[in-house]
Amino acid sequence: MRVQPVTERTFRTLLALVTALFVLAAAGQLVLSGQLRLVVQATALFVCGVASTVFAVIGIVRTRGVDRRWRLLVAAGPLSALPGAFEWTRQYSSGNPLQLQLTASESLFLIAPLLTIAGLICVPARADDVPTRAPPPPTGGWWLRYSHAVIALDSLMIVLSMIMIAWFAALRDITHSGISGTSFVIAVSFTLTSALLVVVLVLVATFRQPRNGRAVALLGAGLVVLAASETVLVQLSLPDPVGLEGSGPTWLGAALAPLLVALAMIAPERGGRPLVPPAVRPATSRSIWSGRAVRNWLHAYLPYLPLGVAAALVLASALRDGALHGPPLYLATCLVTLVSLRQIVIIAENRRLVSDVQRAHQRLEYQAYHDGLTGLANRVLFTRELEKAVTAHSQHRTPVVVLFCDIDHFKTVNDTYGHSAGDELLRTVAARLRTAIRHDDLAARVGGDEFAVLLAGTSTEASPHVVGEQCAQRIAVGMLRPVTLGGRPRQIQISIGLAIADGWQPSTSAGQLLHQADTGMYSAKRRRAKNRQGASSAGRR
Repeated sequence: MRVQPVTERTFRTLLALVTALFVLAAAGQLVLSGQLRLVVQATALFVCGVASTVFAVIGIVRTRGVDRRWRLLVAAGPLSALPGAFEWTRQYSSGNPLQLQLTASESLFLIAPLLTIAGLICVPARADDVPTRAPPPPTGGWWLRYSHAVIALDSLMIVLSMIMIAWFAALRDITHSGISGTSFVIAVSFTLTSALLVVVLVLVATFRQPRNGRAVALLGAGLVVLAASETVLVQLSLPDPVGLEGSGPTWLGAALAPLLVALAMIAPERGGRPLVPPAVRPATSRSIWSGRAVRNWLHAYLPYLPLGVAAALVLASALRDGALHGPPLYLATCLVTLVSLRQIVIIAENRRLVSDVQRAHQRLEYQAYHDGLTGLANRVLFTRELEKAVTAHSQHRTPVVVLFCDIDHFKTVNDTYGHSAGDELLRTVAARLRTAIRHDDLAARVGGDEFAVLLAGTSTEASPHVVGEQCAQRIAVGMLRPVTLGGRPRQIQISIGLAIADGWQPSTSAGQLLHQADTGMYSAKRRRAKNRQGASSAGRR
């Protein structure tokens, strides 16, 4: 039987109902006092505890697989709401309502936050955002994984920042309160566990994109409220007397946090927006407010949020006391070191990214101006260089020499031996053509079986005609060696046309010069066919 999740309409109705009831309960706290206020708090805790338990069970029952796994772990929070309500009522009705007592039984409430941390780690991410291993550098060898290093440094920054915040929020008061033994251990454990909850939440929000973002948002809100509530709870447990009015923040957190976590467990995934591959996403998704762009900004700046809060607390403490002493000084030193290391890593990563972009640009530029089969220049690059040579000819009367080459009977080779043999023939002709020309000359494949050569440095030669004829002769000699096609040796026959623009000729364009060379090539091809036909007729006589 297929499991049906909670519908969107049902979830919104429950969310609105819970919000309305909680607003009414919170408003009642503002006008009530004394024992009546305690009764309202206890009643609200029980109602929220029952609702949290019901929602948690529904969320677990209506899911399967990985979606059920994280809900089972997180369910410890909502399921502990009812025992928490009993404990709250017992302590405030025990005859000493001015001070909460952290006894050994309170340590059981640490199980829920620890399981919630494990549940946060198990929250599934979207399939198109699962992190993958970075590709190795083109040059090979050892290379630092900058992305992994940044993640590690950001994680340490968040952890130390939250410890710093926890110190000023509760740990400092705990150490100076004089409590010891079990109460001290439990108070410190509550504070550090709350800080760890926020750390894991920030890490998940920064470095992953959960598949059910709304559930994680509700879960995060519940955990933040829980952390604040437990911090106040620790303050209430210290020896300094606190009146019943001081229990308001703890009551709000104890009632609201499990309810938000339970609502996260039944929150359905948003539908109707299929995943679109990055290559075909519309242009509007690349705006600064797109999901991927926002995640990139979060990745870069969210670790600095707890760091900024910690820095503000350190600054305020230094201004008040005149200097830093003890744990704040050590933590501040570690944070400054981590920030410096992160900036060094980021600078090195940026330099590597710039180098990668430059290499990619060079590779794309090479692909744009070179033939992928033969490696020679393509028609675009040849035409550009020929236009430059023609411009120099029109301005300085510099001679221009162009050779146009065509493989005879190339179609027959393709039809007889296949296109793979034709490609091999083109590569062989290109390699021999490259060997026959000089280093500064430019050889290009300008068509299917057509090649062109632009001779460089002809202005220093005695005669451009002689230079062109010598180059054509070297090309013809280089093609004399047979090539093996389909396991059989075959002679390469190539026709060459020559076109020259020297100081005695009027100015011409690149297209006209290339056309002249093409015409000369066809003339050479016809002469070769007539000579072959004449030799065949003489042989028959």
